[in-house]
Amino acid sequence: MKNGVQSSSGRVSHGMAGNRVRVVLPSVPVREATLAGLKEQMRSASRAKAQAEAVRVRAAAEYSRRMGQKAAERTLREESGQSANGSRVEVEIAGKLKGLPDTRKAFEDGEITFGHTKIIANTARRVDVDEQELVDRAKNEPVDVFARTARRHEQQKSEDGGLSKLEAQRRARKAGIKTDPSDGMTVLWGRFDPITGTRIKNLLTAKTNQLWRAEDPKDRPTTEQRMADALAELLCRPGGGKKGKKSKTQRADLLLIAHWDTGEQKIRNATLADGTPIPVALFKDMACQGKVVPAIFDTKGRPLWVGLGKRLATPSQRLALIARDRRCVGCGADPAWCQAHHVIPWEADGPTDIDNLVLLCSRCHHQVHDEKWQIRKTPTDKYVLQPPSSRHRQSMSVKTPNRRGRERKRSPD
Repeated sequence: MKNGVQSSSGRVSHGMAGNRVRVVLPSVPVREATLAGLKEQMRSASRAKAQAEAVRVRAAAEYSRRMGQKAAERTLREESGQSANGSRVEVEIAGKLKGLPDTRKAFEDGEITFGHTKIIANTARRVDVDEQELVDRAKNEPVDVFARTARRHEQQKSEDGGLSKLEAQRRARKAGIKTDPSDGMTVLWGRFDPITGTRIKNLLTAKTNQLWRAEDPKDRPTTEQRMADALAELLCRPGGGKKGKKSKTQRADLLLIAHWDTGEQKIRNATLADGTPIPVALFKDMACQGKVVPAIFDTKGRPLWVGLGKRLATPSQRLALIARDRRCVGCGADPAWCQAHHVIPWEADGPTDIDNLVLLCSRCHHQVHDEKWQIRKTPTDKYVLQPPSSRHRQSMSVKTPNRRGRERKRSPD
């Protein structure tokens, strides 16, 4: 045992000890561990999980070489308890790792997860990647963030700036509707290219928010039920208003973001609001279309246009915030579910200006106003949400009266 960590290989039987996987596990009970110790337990357990999965993938690759892919998929499913699809994907990735030595080593060392490994392998299948660059990024990014990194990398490496990939995604579009025989419910599903998908998501989110504002606070449906109602409204009553009038919640349904390279006098790094890369040629074409808002930034990420202030952020400022922050600066929630928050409060003379606003979802907004979490700006000009100091946590239960003696209520901004 060392530093509260012990190794365990389970029971040995049938003379198969040499085939058993030794896993390093934390030995200190969680209730006795410090916060630093708990973080280390999560880190070491995650690393051990990745290493164990790497052993399984390596074994699946060799089994596939000897007995064929179908036999390997069937055996992996039987021995791991995975679904048929999960086993198929794992065997396929196992085969792709033969040509990705840096990725395979990082995976076997527990430095990246199977999710990272799968993204790199699939990206390398489509374009000639810089493997070491992707592995280095994967070591420092969660899988969901790394997925966006890999998409940008793929576009940069593609010969046509991503146009062929977008066209392939459009050709792969599909949707369906069926009746679930078990309960008679109707099931609707679909897959769309990123641009079409963003349009659909924005319209659906706007309608969902409209329904939320109209609900009885004492009798709210679940989020899934509300979204189902919103989809039904959009499909069955397009426009959302009476006598053919458009709904007031309709807005520009697509925000395109790009950077202006002053030196070369050209647009670079065109993306959707969530960071999904799009071809620069498509950005230039779509920027002239209706219901599309182009946002141009300088190379340091500063917006070249901003909305100016009133008490609440203007629609233009909100678009600029989405373009800059991309998502909730606290938890990464979709910007459609976020509000514009004043870093320096309005009542403390904080201006309603782009440099004093950040995107926060409702949950993180409550953490700032009710639990004293703090907005901090990093050296790279990114905004992050940090927990309060221990002194603030100890006093969180104490209500702070304002000058009139009433309890201070959370500001809506």
